[in-house]
Amino acid sequence: MHKPFFALVLALISIASYAVTVDEPNRELSPTSTRTVSGTRIVTYKNGPVPVDLSTTTIAVLVPNGSGGYSALTGTGTSSGTFTIPNVPKGYYLLQVGTDYVWTSENEVNADSVAYYRSNIVAADSSTTLTFDLTNLNSWQETDFFEMVCPNNLSFEYYFPTIGETTFTGTFPYDSVIPANLSVASDGDQYYIAQLSTQNLGGYPFTGLGRYMAPRKFTQAQGSDTPIDGELKTITQSYEFEANVNGADLTAQALAANPGAVLSYANVGLDVYPGSFAKGQNTDTPDLVILQSPPFLTTNGDLGQVLYGNPYSSKWPLFVFYSWGSLTSYLAAGATSSESLLTGVFGSTLTLPTPTSPIKPLAGVVSAPTVNGVNFFNNVSGVETTPTLSWSPPTVGAANNYLVGISQLSNSAGNTVINPVASFYTQSTSLIVPPGVLSAGQAYVFEISSEYIPGVNFAKTPFMSGSTSAVAQVTSGIMQP
Repeated sequence: MHKPFFALVLALISIASYAVTVDEPNRELSPTSTRTVSGTRIVTYKNGPVPVDLSTTTIAVLVPNGSGGYSALTGTGTSSGTFTIPNVPKGYYLLQVGTDYVWTSENEVNADSVAYYRSNIVAADSSTTLTFDLTNLNSWQETDFFEMVCPNNLSFEYYFPTIGETTFTGTFPYDSVIPANLSVASDGDQYYIAQLSTQNLGGYPFTGLGRYMAPRKFTQAQGSDTPIDGELKTITQSYEFEANVNGADLTAQALAANPGAVLSYANVGLDVYPGSFAKGQNTDTPDLVILQSPPFLTTNGDLGQVLYGNPYSSKWPLFVFYSWGSLTSYLAAGATSSESLLTGVFGSTLTLPTPTSPIKPLAGVVSAPTVNGVNFFNNVSGVETTPTLSWSPPTVGAANNYLVGISQLSNSAGNTVINPVASFYTQSTSLIVPPGVLSAGQAYVFEISSEYIPGVNFAKTPFMSGSTSAVAQVTSGIMQP
């Protein structure tokens, strides 16, 4: 049901800049030969690959010069999504493709990604509506879940029938909760509607799919109304999901984001994926089981089995996900209203829980983060414009990549505004922020994300995912150069 969770992570730290790690000293000095660095930036959609036009994009390599600075080498990009940079010295360097920067020593770096939906989606405006006339709902409970999802055009919506009713009628905004995209029947957009009914396990309202329909394909225009009517089919709940969840461990990792972090949500569930899951979740997906918060699941233990039905193709693999989020509040200088940053502990895997194998954090937060040797979570003045961030690997789960994000705090008419200004990909546990990213007199927040995706070479394919994916994040105090 959830949006692909790595999309959320990238939204939190979405603008890339450059940095040099400090634990590769021998590879930064005096390269003896050069090579041509090349690569591609192509998005593989459901309906085929689409190259990113790089003809006007900044393409460059920044080579550490051994004195704390960089030597810049300019490259070129093409409209077919390829790029080259000649005469790059052997060893580590920072590759720039537009606003994305990757620390690597590879001769070829593919900044490719996967989007398992069609490439020509169009966002629906707020005047586009749906008129429902549906029967045979299970008598609606307040904690039930009623969803409509179309993986082919990246649309997911949920609605709220009336408690006790067995019908769902009325006209509603199409993008009632989450922005949605227009349906095009000829492009293969198939929607699925499902009711997940509540089963109370240990005081937690888990829901399992029990009603379902796949309406006839339809095409929408902006501002149009589309009728969706019919009888939901009763789906026998003949499958069991073991609700064995280490909620206390997941909560601890979410709250470790910052000493001031407050738990915001705690969700776990079982979904189906409309295709191969080898490259992870790259579109919206239908739910079979879901626990939405509140209440927050904050204890470890096996709560028993959730019964569910599965009307989807037997070729669609099942995957389990968890998503625990927290909010940390920040107040910009001179502002009277604070703003919060969302951090989280996210994961998905094809390995389902059993009575002896619970859902638990696949990646934990980094340990002992510092800025110039000072506690990462302190508010620090005089941090300099080129601080060194250091951390240790997580003690919970694993990590094979780290993302470091920098956001700027500002005051807009008394309101705190948080804008991302830079992000960094590295497999090291130390990072020097280069000149030009931070400005004296401004205020910033740093984020460090542990990322665990087995089988992905982040130095060569930094934007790919896999069938097991996990992220855990921490966010700093206020940093003032």
